[in-house]
Amino acid sequence: MRLVFLCVVAFAALTVVSGQRQFEEVLKWQQVEFDVPASVLSVPHGYIPINNIPMSGVHYKNRVFVTVPRRRWGIPSTLNVVELEPPYPVTNPVLKPYPSFELNELRADLQPDANRLVTVYRPRVDRCDRLWFVGTGMMEIPGNFTVVQRPSIWSIDLKTNQPLSRYEIPQKDVETGYGLTSITLDVDPDDCSKVFVYISDLQTYRMVVYDHENQKSWRFLHNYFFLNPLEGDFNIQGIPFAWDDGIFSIALSNPDPMTKFRTAYFHALSSNSEFTVSTAVLRNETASKRGYHGDDFKLLGYRGAQSQSSIHGFHPETGVIFFALIQLNAVSCWDTRKPFAPQNMATVYKNDRDIIYPNDLSIDQEGNVWFMSNSIIKLLYTQLSLEEFNFHIWRANIKEIIKGTVCDPTVPPNVDHGQRFGGEQNADRVTFVEYKDKYGPGGGPYGGWGSDDKRKPTGRRP
Repeated sequence: MRLVFLCVVAFAALTVVSGQRQFEEVLKWQQVEFDVPASVLSVPHGYIPINNIPMSGVHYKNRVFVTVPRRRWGIPSTLNVVELEPPYPVTNPVLKPYPSFELNELRADLQPDANRLVTVYRPRVDRCDRLWFVGTGMMEIPGNFTVVQRPSIWSIDLKTNQPLSRYEIPQKDVETGYGLTSITLDVDPDDCSKVFVYISDLQTYRMVVYDHENQKSWRFLHNYFFLNPLEGDFNIQGIPFAWDDGIFSIALSNPDPMTKFRTAYFHALSSNSEFTVSTAVLRNETASKRGYHGDDFKLLGYRGAQSQSSIHGFHPETGVIFFALIQLNAVSCWDTRKPFAPQNMATVYKNDRDIIYPNDLSIDQEGNVWFMSNSIIKLLYTQLSLEEFNFHIWRANIKEIIKGTVCDPTVPPNVDHGQRFGGEQNADRVTFVEYKDKYGPGGGPYGGWGSDDKRKPTGRRP
């Protein structure tokens, strides 16, 4: 019996080590600290540790860009960078404001300033060595949402660390920047000046399109951008709650060899379904003004029960899409050459201990998938302890993690037909019970995060 026990322990240890070879934890934090002037940290509301919740981890060469949206007071800088240096994981790395503290510093009077950032969520890097993101212009303080300035689309040269462009999104496209939480880049393969940017607006269930070359933008409205009311109930870490977030993520295929347009895959956060539309439609400003889009927007299919996804990303070399699954504490994949069905998807990483709301996922130019988990569910609805590791960033080589799975292009599909809808056995809904929020530091949205405000906040939790 002792021998059997030792063998089981050894096998378990081997399994963990093997998994870590494929998915490597690169960065992790108990709490976030900043490389900013000491005077900033000492003033009231200058820095409140419990309020700093990172929202993205995007890799470029030896750097990872980490954002901290201003959703509470006490956040010194919203767009930041960490220089990577092994061994990994690096514990509690200090965030350095990017490209400068001056760009990230709030004005004391909270007046509009085109040379400053208020809140940034999920930036992205393009093949032309540029960092793109939306500056929402919002202070998202519960009970006191403040529109500091108009939302804007930025690009920064990653070689010189200097801003390249800023486009202010007009009011005809968005009322405010609240809900503009993810950005997808469509860069011409031969000309870096030709860029279309697609932005999901989970607040008003719309998609904003920005034509960088011609400096203009427009928006689309479609029923497929809304939540599925049967799939808005969640249960994470034993905490039941309901969200109504709409379109949340957009992923682009490779260009079609003939038309040069791409397929845009998109989904709402509160949905288990995936949809598609050609970028030929999205790039057409006239099409955005139609009241009816015919069959231009299509239902691709159903990911599976409780497979709500925050962000997904497309890997150009293999044609595989990766999904960050917020209820399943996992990352899954699907080979776009195969029918869209749960049986043709594979879970490539699952970690019920450390993955608590995988809120961002991206593909770098070196063939790796990166994703972040930020424990925001614990912060919103129970208690976040700064004694524990709350924020994690992992990476993995894509070809290694899909090898031998149904996502591997060399492996045949498990089923030869897609699945458009879930069945009665798929248990999309969870049993919902009232869950009372806790007050005080690290408590729920009715006054947690070190705030004394006990009023219920409005809006969604991107």
